[in-house]
Amino acid sequence: MRKTTLFMLFLIALLVPTTPALAAVSSTELIENSKAYDGTTVEFQGEAIGDVMVRGESGWVNLHDGSNAIGIWASAAELREIRTAGDYNSIGDRVLVEGVFHLACPTHDGEFDIHAETLAVVKPGSRITHTVEPGKMIAAAILVPVAVVLFLFERRRRRYGVGGS
Repeated sequence: MRKTTLFMLFLIALLVPTTPALAAVSSTELIENSKAYDGTTVEFQGEAIGDVMVRGESGWVNLHDGSNAIGIWASAAELREIRTAGDYNSIGDRVLVEGVFHLACPTHDGEFDIHAETLAVVKPGSRITHTVEPGKMIAAAILVPVAVVLFLFERRRRRYGVGGS
């Protein structure tokens, strides 16, 4: 009975399709080992930054993982899922991409990119509120009037030759 059970487990293991899960790769890993990753399927995650540039049925987005940004080529439908791109006033959507990495993409004139097979927003972006520090407000309140007085004094000096050479 024991041999039969082991044999059955062996057959089941052979019949069950196994696809190893991809481990997310960092931009630094892609850059430093780009030849090894060229043409392979990778998983990459980062903040959508800049503009989402849709061109017909496909387009570009840059994903920044905290170290570097990588250009992602994806379908327009998937790119439209990105609601917020990071800039001075926003933290961009966190996006997970699985796709083929290209050291020098033949389709895009040798660009360093990933052609997304899947793209998903894993965390929505948000707005950033910028506050002005009180010390900067005080400095501005003092320095602006001083600058105006100095400007007017120099203007008068040049016009009337008062107080100088």
